[in-house]
Amino acid sequence: MHNLLLIKILLMPPLIAGVTLSVRKWGEGFGGWLGGFPWIAGPISIFIAIENGADFAASTVPSALMGSIGTTFFALIYSIAAPRMHWLPALLLSYVAFFIVALASLGRTPSLPFAVALNLIVLTGVLYIFPKPKDKPEYKKHPVYDIPLRMFVATLFVVLLTQLAEKLGPTWSGILTPFPIMTSTLAVFTHIQQGSQATARILYGLLSASYGFVIFLIGVWWLVPIMHVGLAYGILAIVTMSVNGLAIRLIRQQS
Repeated sequence: MHNLLLIKILLMPPLIAGVTLSVRKWGEGFGGWLGGFPWIAGPISIFIAIENGADFAASTVPSALMGSIGTTFFALIYSIAAPRMHWLPALLLSYVAFFIVALASLGRTPSLPFAVALNLIVLTGVLYIFPKPKDKPEYKKHPVYDIPLRMFVATLFVVLLTQLAEKLGPTWSGILTPFPIMTSTLAVFTHIQQGSQATARILYGLLSASYGFVIFLIGVWWLVPIMHVGLAYGILAIVTMSVNGLAIRLIRQQS
């Protein structure tokens, strides 16, 4: 278990740094789409499966799908609030939206088909109405602490959630698996450094990759309990990339 904790601490920082650098290199749309891959939720699910068993990991999926709806609303609220307020109140308001969905789903763990259908309906509807600015975003020089702070925040969340998963139980572990840690990190730093329009672009990209996350969670439900954990998550990584490869067309249309 000590070795697994060390892996968590060593694995997450380069993942976060890689996503951050991709945003800077390829722009907010593509960078947001890349950030929408389950870089945080995926490792959380893997560590939960290793530490608590495949059946426990699978049992978190319906709640994780509801948590994903909360993240969708987080992104929508932040994109609407960003042009009108400072990053901190926008962030807090968006977290409220996430936890409203989370608390509403407590004690009402849905069936997998219902959770999937509701997730896809909400995601598609939010993407349809999502702000899509066309103007060139502002630009500010990135502070030296930018990437290290992002790495620290994301790694801390992954370690805390996976270490507490057994005590939290499958419902809260599931709801918090898609907690918008990557989403909020990218949103806040983009908002501060490049303005609200760039923030809307990156959040739209993140949501466009959420279809792949839904497929990922369905795969956790079906595959993880019936095969080796490494093989199951390897297959899911390939499938998720394939699904999100289709979603990139939406990003290019908005560029």
